[in-house]
Amino acid sequence: MSSEKYRLSSVTNAMRILNIFKINKNKELSVTDIASQTNVPKSTAHRLITTLRKEGFLSQNPRTGKYRLGLALLTLGGVISVHKEIYREAFPYVEQLVRKIDETCHICLLEEQHVVYYYRVHRKAPEHLVTQEGRKSPVHCTSEGLLLLAFQESSYQERVLSEPLYRFTRYTITDPEKIRSRLSTIAAEGVAISEGEYFEGYTSISVPIRLFL
Repeated sequence: MSSEKYRLSSVTNAMRILNIFKINKNKELSVTDIASQTNVPKSTAHRLITTLRKEGFLSQNPRTGKYRLGLALLTLGGVISVHKEIYREAFPYVEQLVRKIDETCHICLLEEQHVVYYYRVHRKAPEHLVTQEGRKSPVHCTSEGLLLLAFQESSYQERVLSEPLYRFTRYTITDPEKIRSRLSTIAAEGVAISEGEYFEGYTSISVPIRLFL
């Protein structure tokens, strides 16, 4: 097979993998499930899934090892209805909170080594920060990222902390050991605070949304 045909075949198979989630909207799928439903060899499916996961189009559940649609689709203007259904009950509470404190609030999700702004309700006053839905931010210096990271498996945390941690401001903490200690505190207290670590002059506070499914 020529290199051009090989590339076209890979693109076609990748699209077939994404398309099967139209049928399996409320399911997480294993590599075997995906290979079977797309009639793609398991080794090929695994390779394509790895690529799609790295690009954010698929997300892997660290507990089950299975895959679901990734939040990168949000940045392309897509709407992932399964995620909307899961978090829809929280939307009114976010809106109520914004009315009460007059500050912009978000629902954020973890996507690989980034935090994604999934749902946003803005305050009445003009907002200077760009935090539109689908935007990605780092996990190590945002309250939302630290909060989400604090409740992940230790192996996941170590994978994130083993990567270079960029210093955005003079307040950004980049020492992995200090971040580990911070994550333990956040997990115990159930709240994360970031003061000028991503944008100087801005403080953010995050708390977990606990789902009982």
